[in-house]
Amino acid sequence: MNKKVALVTDLKVVDSPQAGLGVARCLKEAGFEIIGVDDTPFVTLNPDLFKKVFCWDELRTLNFDALIKKLIDTKKIYGLDYIFPCYDETTIFFSFIKDKLDFLKIKLVAPPKQTIKGLRKDNLAKIIKGRDKYLVPKGKVFSDTEGVLEYADTLGYPVICKGLTKGAYISKNGDDLKQNIQKIANIWNNGEISCLVEEYIIGKYVNCIVAIKENGIVGFVEMEKIGLDQNGATWFGKIRQTKELFPLAEELVKSNDFATSIIEIETIEKEGKYFVYEINPRSPAWIYAPCLLGLNLPSLVTSSSNTKIGFMEKAGFFGREVKDFIRQDIQGYEDKIGFYSKGAAYKSKNLKYPSDLLLDL
Repeated sequence: MNKKVALVTDLKVVDSPQAGLGVARCLKEAGFEIIGVDDTPFVTLNPDLFKKVFCWDELRTLNFDALIKKLIDTKKIYGLDYIFPCYDETTIFFSFIKDKLDFLKIKLVAPPKQTIKGLRKDNLAKIIKGRDKYLVPKGKVFSDTEGVLEYADTLGYPVICKGLTKGAYISKNGDDLKQNIQKIANIWNNGEISCLVEEYIIGKYVNCIVAIKENGIVGFVEMEKIGLDQNGATWFGKIRQTKELFPLAEELVKSNDFATSIIEIETIEKEGKYFVYEINPRSPAWIYAPCLLGLNLPSLVTSSSNTKIGFMEKAGFFGREVKDFIRQDIQGYEDKIGFYSKGAAYKSKNLKYPSDLLLDL
């Protein structure tokens, strides 16, 4: 029997690791062959994990036709059953070609594009409102610096300044806030001011992963952040057996079209209430941790034999290790790399953000 083949994107291990490696490890343990794809060549070729790793510029230039051609070629050569996009922008990109993927009989593990738009930070209050236990931090969207500063004064410092799709920074005072407004504009919005300012809540960071198959929950796990980097990403945490966020997950899945997908809900717990500050439409980087403890969420969304929801049967602490790797095939890329992060990889006038496509929906 031939193994199933999955294409997994976004393999970088940078300031805040992407989820691709974790998802690939889960699928490998489930018996898949893995095709890795990233928008730079600065990722591992690990032959023990990947059958092949590609660098596809199309992920950042929005060249749909070229991407579809590469997917067709990949399917012909290697076979291709599933695509797991593992970064917000990549998830959006693939959501816009889902009809083409359906025609090619390739299953996309991601929410529909309309649902992704509804999960944006400025829309959370619309889908979380009316619940006593699950709340959204106070916040407003602004397109001018003066309005941001006035609102921040009413909230009281510190505040959180966020881009509508990516980027979040703690601002301790007005000068901090001005710098962060401009940083978000320059990095994420082509110089235009568009940001969300929220109250800063001190509490316990509790996240969950929800694995969804055909709009039904097939797996759930909670994690408490213990060690955070300067961007708020987890480098050490605790996998819990609790289900404090499960009623919220149930309601979200019941009220929205998630198709077959894996999402992450990020919250801050304070005095028994959970403030939802982000819902990511893809797997988080810590997804391999529950797999090590017996719960393989990517496997659950591809299985045809689920009879009950998978929950954690044991708890455990997890951390990350970094391994060096050698590549000798990246000549010619050195002068292309500019702002090297998850959000912007190339010095290119053609660089585009798939999240901009949501504005037209």
